[in-house]
Amino acid sequence: MANLKSKFDILRGWPQQSAVQEDFVIGGHSTHKHHQGTWVTLNGAYTTADNIAGVDSSATKKCFLIIEGRDDYSSQFANRVTVLLGGGYVVRLDGDTNRVEVAQYSGNAFSAGDAVMVVDSVIAKSTAVDGSEDKKIVGTVLKFDANSKTLDVFVH
Repeated sequence: MANLKSKFDILRGWPQQSAVQEDFVIGGHSTHKHHQGTWVTLNGAYTTADNIAGVDSSATKKCFLIIEGRDDYSSQFANRVTVLLGGGYVVRLDGDTNRVEVAQYSGNAFSAGDAVMVVDSVIAKSTAVDGSEDKKIVGTVLKFDANSKTLDVFVH
C-alpha cells in the first residue's frame, strides 16, 4: 500500500535485493509527524521516538526511512509506521512543501558524491571533513535537482 500513495520514490534496491520493511508502533507524535520520506529512530520499547529533535544518526543510534506514515489512513488507524531496515537502495526525496507537508531533506547545496546524515528526522549534508562523523553517515548523494526540488540518495 505504501507504493500506491508514496510521496517519494524508491528507485532501486527495495523490495528485491536490499532492505527489509517492518512495522513499529508510533511512540507519540508531539513534534515528529511520522510522514513518508522522513526518518525515525526506535526507543528501548521498540516504539518510535516522538521528538523530532532526537532523530539524528549517530554511532549509537540507527535511523530508518518511513515508507508508510501518519499521512496514510491505515497508519493512523493502526498507530504504526512501516520503515525500511538496512540499506542498499536508492531513494528520491522531495523537498517541495507544496507537494509534501514535511520537506524530506534540508539544505540546497548538494552535489553528487556528498555524504549525508539524518538530522531532526530529515536528510542533511554531512559536515564531516576529517572522518570524525563517519558513523553518522547514512548515504551518498547521487543527484540533486534544484528545479524539481528532488534529491536522489543511495542509502548504505
